[in-house]
Amino acid sequence: MHILRALAFSLFLAQFVRAEQPAPILPDPNLTPGDVFEVTAQDLCIAGYSKKVRDVPAEMKREVYRGYGITSQGAGDYEVDQPISLELGGSNSIKNLWPESHRTSPWNAQVKDRLEGKLHELVCLGKIDLKTAQQAIASNWIEAYQKYVSPEPPAPKPTPLRDLEVAETSGQVWVNTKSGKYWRPGSRYYGKTVRGEFMSEKEAVQKEYRPANGTGE
Repeated sequence: MHILRALAFSLFLAQFVRAEQPAPILPDPNLTPGDVFEVTAQDLCIAGYSKKVRDVPAEMKREVYRGYGITSQGAGDYEVDQPISLELGGSNSIKNLWPESHRTSPWNAQVKDRLEGKLHELVCLGKIDLKTAQQAIASNWIEAYQKYVSPEPPAPKPTPLRDLEVAETSGQVWVNTKSGKYWRPGSRYYGKTVRGEFMSEKEAVQKEYRPANGTGE
């Protein structure tokens, strides 16, 4: 009986801790001051640049979570991401990594993706210089979004039900083409990230995409 009570208390405590986990929207400058590669705007504007330089080992990701006090998480709650995105010259250094939340609203990883794409576009068009873009997204990405994209975050645009039904029936996965991760049918992020496309899991693996959280769930 005592063992059962102890087990029940442990489960309750785990749920409580899970509920109390932080969901950072902005990186902590003491933990994540930002860091960049020595690259030019011309380097960044070559198609496929980000995919070639993306390299964050699993142990480094675990270190990032520990640094931010995240000891437990649900599938798809976070992704370890670069505040100064790779497409803006950000590096894979731990100085440029933080747990980016998918579950905060309205500001979350999907919204930041749009900012990254917009700043990359502006840099490649020569409308702003690279350093300005890097400083803007590093200092406060929400303010940068409001300045360069829109005063308000975008309303979620769900994938058409018919597309989801076809994809689920055929067993396709949903690939977030920005993060390089994919979700399987049944995941709450299936068909819902800002950037993404459906494809077979075999094709996703061949293109070196990885299952989100190791399982794709």
